[in-house]
Amino acid sequence: MKHFQLFISSCFILFSISLTAQEALYTEIDAKYNFDPHPEDRWSYVFSSRYRSSFYDSGKFDYDTSFLELNAAPTFSINSNHAVSLVLRYRIKKLFDNKRTDEKRLIQQYAHSYDLNKVKLKGRLRVEQRFRGDFNLRNRYRIGITFDLNKSQDKLKKWSLTTDTEFLWSISSKKHPVFDQRFSLSLEKPISNTFTFKLKPEYRYLDYTHQRESALRIYIILKITV
Repeated sequence: MKHFQLFISSCFILFSISLTAQEALYTEIDAKYNFDPHPEDRWSYVFSSRYRSSFYDSGKFDYDTSFLELNAAPTFSINSNHAVSLVLRYRIKKLFDNKRTDEKRLIQQYAHSYDLNKVKLKGRLRVEQRFRGDFNLRNRYRIGITFDLNKSQDKLKKWSLTTDTEFLWSISSKKHPVFDQRFSLSLEKPISNTFTFKLKPEYRYLDYTHQRESALRIYIILKITV
């Protein structure tokens, strides 16, 4: 009960600070395949896809496909707490709207995590080279904690909550440097050994050194892991 009250309180705070933000609701399907042929050599490979669509934006209900994303990522585990990855990403947008441009990303990533009593601390540093008409370099660091909302020996009955924040810094040849901050809560529950439900409200504070604006995005996500 205490954890449930904490979740409700956190949601209330997040929604309160975003009352003047542009609001949007998204559905998302994330599919991921982990390939670990030789665990002893500490290399693994992840192949994944993501389909995102919006059905509400700025007071209007209107279904629209945002993108279909394809990823491939070899990962090297330094130890049980640290890992580095190289992510190759392609976002397909033009297929759904001729006015949009497909986007390619090359991402260098460092991830770390620690088990601290009843919570898990996780951090992620990314350096992204983004190609979508013009070149954009974006650096980002995210840190957050995850903890269980209930106690159950059955993993299919467990609810977990993740709260995190992410700092982003982007530069390009056509625009001044942009600084963003993101805050999110993620409520997650396994449905089966393959499927997981996730509800994620996210508040974005955009370009806060020049043209400040804010956005509230709520993601309803189905995760598929094979």
